[in-house]
Amino acid sequence: MRRRVSSIVATAAAATFALGFSAMSASAQQQEWVIDPGGDYTAASGTTVLTNTSNGVTLNCSGSDAEGTLNTNASGSPAQIGTIAGISWENCSGPLGLSFDVEPQNLPWSINGESYDAATGVTTGSIGGVTAVLSGTSCNATVEGATPGTYDNGSDTLAPGPIAGSPHELTVTYVDPGAGCFGLINTGDTVTFEGAYVVSPGQDVTLQ
Repeated sequence: MRRRVSSIVATAAAATFALGFSAMSASAQQQEWVIDPGGDYTAASGTTVLTNTSNGVTLNCSGSDAEGTLNTNASGSPAQIGTIAGISWENCSGPLGLSFDVEPQNLPWSINGESYDAATGVTTGSIGGVTAVLSGTSCNATVEGATPGTYDNGSDTLAPGPIAGSPHELTVTYVDPGAGCFGLINTGDTVTFEGAYVVSPGQDVTLQ
């Protein structure tokens, strides 16, 4: 009788393990990003806006161009699905009509996928590893961190911007004390970055 009970228990345990393993395998298979066609891309945005959330002060640029590489597939969620290898901004101005230059550093930056809505074709994620130096009259500051963002398959648009509940943020990590930016931006301030980069060639990003 003991052997029979032991045999039943062992069989049940094996079946449970097999079902659990199969479920884990299925789950793992679903966490596969597929990017079509992937490879090298360029992207262009119209107006981009950097906003200091502590006081609402904005830095507006009339345009921005980016380039990089997208993977054809990537495992996991979140996962790095591509990079930004180069990015530039044109005609940037801040408060009082002051002109600014924006210089990216520590490229490439990562493009990360975190979730995918099959109904809308929209991927939610982040752009990470961001470092940018802002310089202008009586102002020199550094912004670092990550910005939330989305990618829309329908419009081929990568759109960095605030997303409620996202843990990602950009922070002012340095303000030159000799060029204090008129007190409009300070070390420790949180900023948001918004833009709408149309990607070429257009990409179809899915999580399977």
